[in-house]
Amino acid sequence: MSSLRVVTAGLDLMADALRAQGADVRAVDWRPPAGGDPGAVALLAAAYGDDGIDAANRRAVERLQAARPMLVGAGRAGELIPGLEGRMVLHAGPPVEWELMCAPQRNAVCAACVLEGWAGTLEEAAALVAGGGVRLAPAHSLEAAGAMTGVISPSMACWAARDEEGGGVGYSPMNDGSGDAFWLGVASAESIRRQRTMAEAVAPGFAASLRAEGPVDVFALCAQGIAMGDDCHMRHQATTMLLLRQVLPAMAERAPRSVLPTARLLQANGHFALTVTIAAARAALAGIRGTPGSSLLVFISRNGTDAAVQVAGLPDRWFTAPAPLVGDPLYRPGFSDEDAAPDIGDSALVECCGLGAAASAASPGVAAFLGGGMADAIERTRRMRDICLAESERFRIPALDGEGTPLGVDARACVDLGETPLINTGILHREHGGQIGAGIARTPIEPIRDALAALVAERG
Repeated sequence: MSSLRVVTAGLDLMADALRAQGADVRAVDWRPPAGGDPGAVALLAAAYGDDGIDAANRRAVERLQAARPMLVGAGRAGELIPGLEGRMVLHAGPPVEWELMCAPQRNAVCAACVLEGWAGTLEEAAALVAGGGVRLAPAHSLEAAGAMTGVISPSMACWAARDEEGGGVGYSPMNDGSGDAFWLGVASAESIRRQRTMAEAVAPGFAASLRAEGPVDVFALCAQGIAMGDDCHMRHQATTMLLLRQVLPAMAERAPRSVLPTARLLQANGHFALTVTIAAARAALAGIRGTPGSSLLVFISRNGTDAAVQVAGLPDRWFTAPAPLVGDPLYRPGFSDEDAAPDIGDSALVECCGLGAAASAASPGVAAFLGGGMADAIERTRRMRDICLAESERFRIPALDGEGTPLGVDARACVDLGETPLINTGILHREHGGQIGAGIARTPIEPIRDALAALVAERG
């Protein structure tokens, strides 16, 4: 059979058997669309057969490529975010009732109530919220987004970003670091003190610098950070230092009292620039939100109870499924799945912009932290490429000879291949909060399929 040349498609069994007999085999990696599910195949036929969806996606990708989100403000959230008024607390994820909210998010909400002076103790805060004395709303409802618990109350320090091309805006709370921190679901005297320090001492320094020197091009910082080993989701060390380098001279001149508190906060906080990136990504994605007919994922949002997505063609409509545990977990000693909260946070929107898991191949540090190597990191970037429509013209991966990161997650490709966006993320303790590990979260396929079905139905 040495002269026989064979092409196989589908299962590897046939190719392996022919190779064992000495045949020259070319195996085609082919699978039935959507695993052969008749309903999903019919949905894909309608979606792929609609030229209007293709045209809408091209427009959306062009807008994402052109987006130039700038950091334009720093200050108290109640002064920056329109609509954040009175006794109101924002949270990550889609809407959720207090009784169903996961413990880490509840912890952060209660701590925010104490910070604001609405309650004297965490117990009083819990009773106040349970009795309807505090209004809870998704951060996305006010153009904001937050990492992990994503809690934002009026007195907290916050970033403001605006896309100079599309005009979209985005807000995100300043990152309060490791250990006792609101974003990690820890309610303590230290986490409350840290919030006060950021609002009273750190945010004014950044605000003074921005007034003096003008807005900061966030995606330009991220592009440099990727070239220096960041993925701009789980790792932000380089981007944080680049941000500090840009603002520090004006801060020292215009707000010198902010320099030492800022240095102390950043001393052990390599994630500080994370929420700057989130605010910028939120602003950039606002430019494609509402693109009629587009099947691109615009937001991926989780609250520890539900995981949800929005597609660009159906703005403000959440499609949800139960939030899963984070996959491929690497836990700190003494912890396991039994201790872990389900996936949580708004930060996965960065994956929709070509960052995070899409940029895995740029970050040996993240690969090592997750217990793998560069081959695993490259594979994560390749898997994201399978479900994206383009490569970023801005974010380029040195280890892949300058290849752009995958950009434009297409719901059609997700349903077709049974693959969904990967999310580089941390893992919180299910009761007490605090980070107990990290892993790769996988967006559930069900809400993506439901969103695509709703888009096709709307188009008739």
